[in-house]
Amino acid sequence: MKKSQRMLGALAAIVAVGTVGETASAATGEAMFADVPSGHWAYAAVEQLKQDGLVKGMQANRFDGNAIVTRYQMAQLVASALAHEQQASSADKKMLNKLSHEFDREIESLQNLAKRVDALEKHQKKTEDHFAVHGYFQQTVEAKNHAGGDTAKSRWWAKEFYLNAEANLPKIAGDWKIKTQFETKMGGDRFNEEHLMSGKNSTTNQIYANPYNGGHLYDELFKPNLAYLEGSLGKIQLWTRVGILQPWVQNGFVYAANLRGLMLEHWSKKYNWHAFGGVVDSGDGDLAVGAGAQYDNAAGDWKSEISQPWNDNVRAHENYYVVKTAETNWQPRLSRDGKTPLSEEDQQKILDNGGTGSDNAKGSLTDMFFANKRTKKTAYGIAYDRMYSKKFTYSLGAYRYTSAAYNREPLYIGAASFDYKLMPKVIFRGTYAQGNQHGTNSHSRGWLADLMWNCNPWMSAERAHAFGAYIGYHYLAPDSYIRCGYGDGIEKGQKGIELGMYYNFTRNIQYTLKYGFGKSLTYNYGNDRQRDKLYSGVFCYF
Repeated sequence: MKKSQRMLGALAAIVAVGTVGETASAATGEAMFADVPSGHWAYAAVEQLKQDGLVKGMQANRFDGNAIVTRYQMAQLVASALAHEQQASSADKKMLNKLSHEFDREIESLQNLAKRVDALEKHQKKTEDHFAVHGYFQQTVEAKNHAGGDTAKSRWWAKEFYLNAEANLPKIAGDWKIKTQFETKMGGDRFNEEHLMSGKNSTTNQIYANPYNGGHLYDELFKPNLAYLEGSLGKIQLWTRVGILQPWVQNGFVYAANLRGLMLEHWSKKYNWHAFGGVVDSGDGDLAVGAGAQYDNAAGDWKSEISQPWNDNVRAHENYYVVKTAETNWQPRLSRDGKTPLSEEDQQKILDNGGTGSDNAKGSLTDMFFANKRTKKTAYGIAYDRMYSKKFTYSLGAYRYTSAAYNREPLYIGAASFDYKLMPKVIFRGTYAQGNQHGTNSHSRGWLADLMWNCNPWMSAERAHAFGAYIGYHYLAPDSYIRCGYGDGIEKGQKGIELGMYYNFTRNIQYTLKYGFGKSLTYNYGNDRQRDKLYSGVFCYF
């Protein structure tokens, strides 16, 4: 027989031949075929082929000899037998030849179907090899108590959608891909009333968009979040990424921000290293630029202290105060000692560099975020990971960060982390990081200690009904990281105990619940340092 007919057996094994309907007794003489006369010779022929082991049956390894079938279903049985004709006897081969003529039209239809399926599979593989799209949607809610803030208790609902696309480039110098990610973010204090995080409220003029480097406001509707080339540099096995990318080193404690720059990595069986550098491409608020000058509405004057009561994620800065004297014509001006005002030139230099992080500044103390001030931030880092044994792995890292928060003086950070496997599914993780910016308001030593079961503390959504949980103590000192990837329970600038769990309802649908309770590290006014936060979310991947 033709080769294409032999291949038909594979198709017959894959496609479902369908349920053959209600059974009928052979003794009654009723038609075994639904669309051919009773007692058709082909039935007896296929029955013989079945006894000779060339026909496997209609479904679930059953022949259903007493079932009513159609000519098309019988053609599938014949096609399956044709695929095994090399083991047929001479008599069976003659029978198969006769059957192939009897069901010639149906077998030809199967052949055409097989060709179409084969073409579709080839097209799908070609498409997958060259282009792929995936992403995820998340619905989350944060409920927190921020004692001493503008709002002691608050709730924030958020809907976020991330669409990722990647495509292979022509193989000229190694395997290279281009990868992109587009994000859409909506948020609000009520479920299903979230607003797009962009533009202004026409009534309050509140800006919803998150300001980025240079005071730029991005529309959060399909905003390009990532866009980079990725591939290996020839035979030296140096994995390279260039563009807008996100380095993920040391489990994201020190650095978890987007970067407009370059990253180089080398991977081996026992160790790997990562080096990166460029301009940090993340929201100013996420990067904790600093505290601001506060206006006391009740007193109708400036507060003397620089503070940021609504957010604990505050960098160390020079200990500025706000004073008004005859020298300043009784206008507010910054002071380092709380008595002597800075010159207008020195003050302007500080404000241009964003040294106070004056989020809430008014009057002559210009708001740095929305006045195109020099908020450019750069980061460079290198990390070395080592698998010491099957139970113990560690990572060492060094980083350099410049921003307005330190008046352009670099923040150098050294960090170390390790994982120790206590049991097959239980891991203890420790992380310690220290920065070099020390001063009255600095918090330069940060650390984590987590006991994790079946998670890290992020868990893959690949396996249905998987469950993971963790408990740990987090000390997220803001001068010990560039942008910390933690903060769902214990937020950045806080310390305390955090608990979390994950459960996959099905493959690619995950529920997450986290809770943290502790204190602020940076808010030192009165006794309002208590913090607690509940974070809950559903994540759907595709």
